[in-house]
Amino acid sequence: MIRRGLAIAALIAVLSGVVLGARARLESAGEERVSASLLYLPKGPFLRALALGHEETLADLLYIWSIQYYSNYEDTTRYEYLDQVFGGAITELDPRYVEPYLVGALIMSMEARDPQRALRLFDKGLALNPDNWELAYWAGWECYGIRDYACARDYWARASRMPKAPPQLMRLAAKMLEKEGDIGAALREYRAILDSTTDENTRQVVAQWYERTRVQFELQRAGEAVEAWRAQRGGCPPSLDALVAAGLLPAVPVDAAGNPFHLDRTGCAVLPAPGQSFQRKP
Repeated sequence: MIRRGLAIAALIAVLSGVVLGARARLESAGEERVSASLLYLPKGPFLRALALGHEETLADLLYIWSIQYYSNYEDTTRYEYLDQVFGGAITELDPRYVEPYLVGALIMSMEARDPQRALRLFDKGLALNPDNWELAYWAGWECYGIRDYACARDYWARASRMPKAPPQLMRLAAKMLEKEGDIGAALREYRAILDSTTDENTRQVVAQWYERTRVQFELQRAGEAVEAWRAQRGGCPPSLDALVAAGLLPAVPVDAAGNPFHLDRTGCAVLPAPGQSFQRKP
């Protein structure tokens, strides 16, 4: 324990000397404004050499320092060094240290307002920790926040295949197909999940999504058939059966209980079975 403490103390002393030297060189070179709290870090390979075999310990120390440093909201230059601190120092010293990827990406996204930078840090973490579903999960939310649903789907689908990933991830990935507007693909994926999942909560949630999305799909398809009838023959069709007979609709759509949809000829609109809501829930 004493030897470890001495090693850490020596490590801190060496690192402090490097930092002070770097700062002195910058000031002597005529740097106009140097933040009093700024830590000038060497690049990863040099840091590993300085660590003297204690890379994980140095990564811990730098991570603790980074939390303090990025809590100083008076320093307007702090966001310039996010890549250097989280991508070039801490995670270079200890690539398997997951928390700095998560916290660094959070600062990049929420405070620096740079989601693409956050995604690059997540990608680095995933390249070095390919089985860590949490990194892919949070990267998916980063994409979702900028409404890049294809990107979110890719991360969540990737996360769902990783060891110990919660079953909810596969339904999040499927949901993004619906968000993109590919209703047919979303229905197929929901159906695949219902046929394969053993998680009851996932089954219940996806069953609700499936039925709501199916109703939306059927309404859209029947509405297109009505418009095709009007374009070909003029006026509103007499019934949904007429659309089926004309080959414009494969079958009269039904709800989950088997009740057929109907055609409201007053507005020439296709509606679900009486008593059923056709409005999408949030």
